[in-house]
Amino acid sequence: MRIPSKKKRIQKTLLIDGDSLLKTAYHGAKNLYYKETHIGGIFQFLTMVRKMLNENKFDRVYVFWDGTFSGRLRYDIYKDYKSNRDKDFYNETPPSEIDLYLQKERVISYCEELFIRQYRDDIVEADDSIAYYVKNMSEDENVVIMSNDRDLCQLINERVSVYVINLKKIVTEENYLVDFDHHPSNLKLIKTITGDVSDNIKGILGVSEKTLVKFFPEIMEKTLTLEYIFSKIEDIQKERKTRLKTLDNILNKVTKGSQKEMIFEVNDKIIDLKNPLLTEESKSDLDYLFTTSIDPEGRENKNVINMMIEDGLMWAIPGGRDGYIKFLQPFLSIIKKEKNYYKKENV
Repeated sequence: MRIPSKKKRIQKTLLIDGDSLLKTAYHGAKNLYYKETHIGGIFQFLTMVRKMLNENKFDRVYVFWDGTFSGRLRYDIYKDYKSNRDKDFYNETPPSEIDLYLQKERVISYCEELFIRQYRDDIVEADDSIAYYVKNMSEDENVVIMSNDRDLCQLINERVSVYVINLKKIVTEENYLVDFDHHPSNLKLIKTITGDVSDNIKGILGVSEKTLVKFFPEIMEKTLTLEYIFSKIEDIQKERKTRLKTLDNILNKVTKGSQKEMIFEVNDKIIDLKNPLLTEESKSDLDYLFTTSIDPEGRENKNVINMMIEDGLMWAIPGGRDGYIKFLQPFLSIIKKEKNYYKKENV
């Protein structure tokens, strides 16, 4: 008689877009101070991560940060990339918000003590590091990405979902159309055609997502390609007495962007997170981070408590001693799992 095989346990992993979460935390708690020093970003960041851990019982947590020149790989392809933000991709400039910068460094210190895995590269964007993880995730793993960046929704599939911070919900394949007007597999296609205002990526003149949904309603139901769009445009134009200029703009690659006739090739390359932009060094560093256990040497719970006292977080948490012990409880679960992983790897 065949003995049924034991079902393999599914690992649950949380991938956090660190800068996206910290900016939300920082601007959402602008009035939280301790001894005239703003601590809102630190407190809210840890509070929001704690909430995710408490509600979802993750096995491992990663935080990916943008470095000083992150985005350079896209800038080298498209010189107008993020030029609306006055970012210099080659020369170091002082941080525009010094409080935010200081709190970022402090949050990184907290995460180190809490056994949260972290990665930051000078020129690679956090999005690409997250995308690289998803591309290499194991078959027995489910991933939740925590970010406000809708670009990361490109990565959604049956095992990958995105907690969109300002929506306060986990977006999956099943509920995606509740908040968006397209199938998640078409997000890259839409941005390739329409561009991305926040990153100063120019699109086809006069074409918005609403334009695409209007003329290609199937964009909400199934995966489309650029070739399909071109073919459908020809069919639409043939049925009309006068051709629609907006649709012809797509065929003729009309844009105000510097990409010119290469707009689709350039946009596809800098938007496509299924093929993240990384250096060989960053790939090697990430592979090491994903597979190597965290050395517990020097990491202690009392370090976190001392930091919380020093920063004044202890006084921001209601309930006194019981309050901060309860606050740290979800993190202690991650610490325990990482310590056990270290023991197994170092027997």
